[in-house]
Amino acid sequence: MIKFLFLLSLIFSSNIFSAPSNAGKTINTWVYYEFLRIEEKEAQKRFAEVEEDYLELIYENTWSSRSFDHAVILKKYGFFLIRQDRAVEGLEFIEWALRKRALEDRDIHNLQYVVGQINASLGNYELALEKLLKWYEVGQARRYDLTPKGIALIGICYAQLEQYKPGLKYITIAIENANVFIKSWYELKFALHYRLDDFDGALATSQDLVANFPRDKKYLEQMGAMYNELDFDIESLSSLEFGLTQRVLEKERDYLLLSNFFMFKDVPIEAAKVLQEGFDNKIIKRNEDNLESLANALIGSREYIKAANVLSEASKLSKNPDLPYRLGQIELNLSRWDKAIESFKLAEKYGWDDEEGQIDYFIGICFIELQELDDAVTYLSRAAEAGREDSVAPWLEYIQYLKDTAG
Repeated sequence: MIKFLFLLSLIFSSNIFSAPSNAGKTINTWVYYEFLRIEEKEAQKRFAEVEEDYLELIYENTWSSRSFDHAVILKKYGFFLIRQDRAVEGLEFIEWALRKRALEDRDIHNLQYVVGQINASLGNYELALEKLLKWYEVGQARRYDLTPKGIALIGICYAQLEQYKPGLKYITIAIENANVFIKSWYELKFALHYRLDDFDGALATSQDLVANFPRDKKYLEQMGAMYNELDFDIESLSSLEFGLTQRVLEKERDYLLLSNFFMFKDVPIEAAKVLQEGFDNKIIKRNEDNLESLANALIGSREYIKAANVLSEASKLSKNPDLPYRLGQIELNLSRWDKAIESFKLAEKYGWDDEEGQIDYFIGICFIELQELDDAVTYLSRAAEAGREDSVAPWLEYIQYLKDTAG
């Protein structure tokens, strides 16, 4: 069974809380000029004066119960407080603006979303749901824009309240309406399927995660656990393998899922075969990620020369420094010293800096093997200066020995 932590975090920043201004109603001219003056002070970071001006406008004038000007002032002051990381105080003034019932419908709709966001960020999930569900229902009824982030937030609030079924409903709607793949939403969807003992849904969601993040061990383990839960090993895997042998697999996703399953089961040679077949059939794209997956499978199969060739191709498609660095390590193990140097230098050019002095150390060893001792000393000395003195010292002594005993 899967062991996983059902923990979700919401990150709210000041620029997330926003609502459009009213387009139909207009504020009085004198209020407009007061706003210009306040905005200039805020731009100059004279925040104490800004607050004083807003409070004077709010409290030292006589406003009717349905005053549009007053509602706009309250709203703007609320957002000012939110920008000052005073969300609780800001929320009070935005809710006051809403109670005046003077703003336009679309503005009220957007402010309901903001109130829901703030309450969710404060952990008030029940109140957040009340506001967000109203925002969702009104948006649907009046065909207002409903951001997938807001719909996802409804699902997150339900999940936090351990109401998994409605949480799953809304996070699924959010995913279906999003234009991009948002990992955290799929993670929540997987968790909710699992909490509801819906292992078919959990498997499908884990497959989506693996397809988009094929080298993330966590997602592979989740997918493998669902395979095992559903006895997928025999039936479903066999059907995919049969489709492969009959050359009827049509989607890149099927090849990637089958190869990932083989990698999860620690059968890299079969994973490599599946990926190669997908490349040969021009169904799998020859991009950086897919080529690196093939290289991983070939390395696991101890097909190092083939892996080097694949990583070399991947290195030409991307400036990811990890690719030529890994290629350099393989070339080093294959004793192809010139190619190793070339790869390490490319990794350095792309900005590889995970361990200071490491590349210089490897290049220095390659130059020793090539009997280019002066170059070896240069690179090993750089490695020593970068803090690798203990590793470098024996090699420098060896180089000196070679020079002393030469011809």
